[in-house]
Amino acid sequence: MDTESIAGFIGLGVGLLVLLGLSIFESRTYRREHNGEGMMHHWLSEHHVLDRMRRKH
Repeated sequence: MDTESIAGFIGLGVGLLVLLGLSIFESRTYRREHNGEGMMHHWLSEHHVLDRMRRKH
């Protein structure tokens, strides 16, 4: 491996860590501001996906 490849992998790793950190921060902030409801639950309920997934007995 040459130095450019190693630098590219390091940059990729740092970018992914930043993306993961920001995602966790945004998720916690959203949950705090919306009384414990998560982003995915909000999106799924707004698009009525949860209604379709519930089994009717």
